[in-house]
Amino acid sequence: MDPLKKKRKRLKKFFSKDGKTVLLVFDHAVEHGPHNYEGVDLTPLRIAEIAVSGGAKGVILHAGSAKLVKQFYPELPVIVKITGRTSLTPTMVQEIVTTVEEAERVGADGIAMTVYVGATYEHKMLRNLAEVKKECYERGLPLFTFMYPRVKDKKTTEEKYVRYAARLGAELGVDVVKTYYTGDKKSFSKVVKDCFVPLVCAGGLKTKTVEDFLKKVETVMEAGASGLAVGRNVWMRENPIEVLKQVVKRVIKGE
Repeated sequence: MDPLKKKRKRLKKFFSKDGKTVLLVFDHAVEHGPHNYEGVDLTPLRIAEIAVSGGAKGVILHAGSAKLVKQFYPELPVIVKITGRTSLTPTMVQEIVTTVEEAERVGADGIAMTVYVGATYEHKMLRNLAEVKKECYERGLPLFTFMYPRVKDKKTTEEKYVRYAARLGAELGVDVVKTYYTGDKKSFSKVVKDCFVPLVCAGGLKTKTVEDFLKKVETVMEAGASGLAVGRNVWMRENPIEVLKQVVKRVIKGE
């Protein structure tokens, strides 16, 4: 099959008929370490069960977790994250930790990577992006890129920087952009408008209660986003499957 047709076919797995998606993210143990989630079951198969039962369109995992999940949930669409960093280093750069070839071999239906836009080592991550885009095109794999803005190597959700980061991803030819919520519907709608490829909001929205989280989900969708990639706000909750179902209900209509 032509690589472009293969990529489009794979990309459809992650979106509803009206172009919306909810993805369950589980890459946290790499960047933050399991010690930051004491008392939480971090078993990849638990995450997969939440995704399947809760109605997520797919999961975002590192290669080791993906390999395990695909053995027990072969029909679950998987995006393999191929870049990473640990919290043990102050260096704000995500390096390639898994090849696109390996990701496809363990069952990837899509590829994910992070670029810290504005960070000291932005150039290195952009160079990696160029190589990954080439491999994804050749193998017919859609590329989901986390375009995360940084100012002096610190996270920022300020509108102008998020808009810039998201637009950069679209301009450079990634298939789906994932980026931060700017804090309100008006400013985030500008981010969405400027990004001419599907934009998925990072679901680490800071809220105290599930109800507050779901209200923010609604606001994100009202701003025009294509969906959310949710992680801790789901699998750290007391009833994660039900929380995910409520997110899906607010994002995906008519299915």
